[in-house]
Amino acid sequence: MNWKYFGKAHQWVYRISGGRLGARMGWIDVALVETVGRRSGKTRIVPIACYPYRDSVVVSASNSGSDKHPAWYLNMQANPRVSVQLGRQTFEAMAEEVPDDEREALWQEIVASNKHQGEYLAATRRRIPLVWFRRL
Repeated sequence: MNWKYFGKAHQWVYRISGGRLGARMGWIDVALVETVGRRSGKTRIVPIACYPYRDSVVVSASNSGSDKHPAWYLNMQANPRVSVQLGRQTFEAMAEEVPDDEREALWQEIVASNKHQGEYLAATRRRIPLVWFRRL
């Protein structure tokens, strides 16, 4: 399966249904996150598995265990202001790293709810960022 095309189709269904379809994949919540391309300046939208955190959600920049950060994460580093659609709700947020003192416990919760994240942690040598979308 070509994941690039699946992501585009998922994003389209999510948007066209107003978040009624596509907000969950199995047991995992999915957010549509709009970033600005760090080089192009163009709007980029990506579906990302997300997990409850504080008054919002957190995402893992796991890139399926790759040794490289995903492009959306690099875009957020350059411009941390994002728009997040979570089901039928949309909000503006700042993308921030989860504080180190909360990181380990949060990783344990994430891995408990999504075993693939544990596999991604084991597959890479890089420190996988956890990104909190702090509501504005």
